[in-house]
Amino acid sequence: MTNNGDMTEIPIDTLAETENYTIWSAVEPDGEMTFHIELGPVTAHFFTEEWGEFLEMIREAIEGEEAGSSDDVEVEMDWGTLYFARDEWNELAQLIGSLQA
Repeated sequence: MTNNGDMTEIPIDTLAETENYTIWSAVEPDGEMTFHIELGPVTAHFFTEEWGEFLEMIREAIEGEEAGSSDDVEVEMDWGTLYFARDEWNELAQLIGSLQA
């Protein structure tokens, strides 16, 4: 995380990572825990309750997937849609699976 000189640096904790994706958390200056998932060039930021909902939704989507399917995957969010090629989806599933429950 880059410090712009106006803020104290916020320590981060990497929770899981694959070749292309990273999940990390930080305790903000106000004491609130935030979660962040870097999906290639895009980073989505979540407060704790939003993170729990996101994980639940992704885990349900992973469980509902047909084994061996070659179809691309799209995940509808309130704020937009995430599109994954099959290999990207498999990498996301690996990332989410590596998190402690």
